[in-house]
Amino acid sequence: MPTKTPLHAHRDPADAAILASILALAILAGIWPIAGVLTTWMPLLAVPAAAGLPSLLPPLRLVPLGGTTAGFWVADTLAVLVMLLAAWLQLRAVGRRRPNPGHGRAFGRGVWTTAVAVVAGNLVRTVFLSFVTHSDLGTFAGYVVFGMLVSLITGLTLGVVVGAAAAVTRLLRPRARESVAV
Repeated sequence: MPTKTPLHAHRDPADAAILASILALAILAGIWPIAGVLTTWMPLLAVPAAAGLPSLLPPLRLVPLGGTTAGFWVADTLAVLVMLLAAWLQLRAVGRRRPNPGHGRAFGRGVWTTAVAVVAGNLVRTVFLSFVTHSDLGTFAGYVVFGMLVSLITGLTLGVVVGAAAAVTRLLRPRARESVAV
């Protein structure tokens, strides 16, 4: 008789490393001395925000930044929560199919999960920005399409860092042997 695998059997240290890495990236994006210096030295990072799209990664901050309203801070915080929820759901779904990945698959899981999470988080910010700017339907569609494209590229790029953390975690903690019932 088939039985369900207990939920705790799907916990993988590489998955925890992926979630922790995504949270760490969001915190680093929210620390203005780090994000501001990066934007100053690499002006290409400011292009999405200059074009009216959300910035590359939803930042997690303790308080609103400078002259921004509390609404932007709440939207950014909600976007980070949605980003973490999307990552957790993605890891849970993939973990049920392949509960014990090798280091290569853990790297790919980290890259793809980060891309999905950044797209989901920035979708929240895109909708918020379209309401704040009173965008019409065509502008909203443009925000969504180009925002998701920029978010996907950003997620895949940052996913390399997250995937590397997952692969290193997987290398340091070898996968458990598959038990064969006799």
